[in-house]
Amino acid sequence: SNTFSEDSDPLEILGKAFYRPDDIRPEQQEKFQQWIIKYQERLAEDGMDPEQRVESMNLANPKYVLRNYMAQIAIDQATEGDPSLIKEMLELLRRPYDEQPEQEKYFALRPEWARHRPGCSMLSCSS
Repeated sequence: SNTFSEDSDPLEILGKAFYRPDDIRPEQQEKFQQWIIKYQERLAEDGMDPEQRVESMNLANPKYVLRNYMAQIAIDQATEGDPSLIKEMLELLRRPYDEQPEQEKYFALRPEWARHRPGCSMLSCSS
């Protein structure tokens, strides 16, 4: 289950959202735990059915988002004469809220190799 209960560890549930969960300092963990408690209290006040809440959140938050590293790979490949990845990503992003099991590879954090690669994480504003 992806919902919080009194005996669940929110950091474990949300760990996939962090690039380096082991680097979260104790004081950050404490603040996060405090926020989770407030969030759980808010959910209890709201009284919405958990399944209904998940459905509502999924309708408002896309599963697939074009990440810089994804765009850069597609640009690099197209520059070499192969636009297939641009077409694939265009199809993916036409339905960003939908489950697309064949596209799960795009439902992931940025790979470590892209962390310091220009165009993937290191961007400049030149306007």
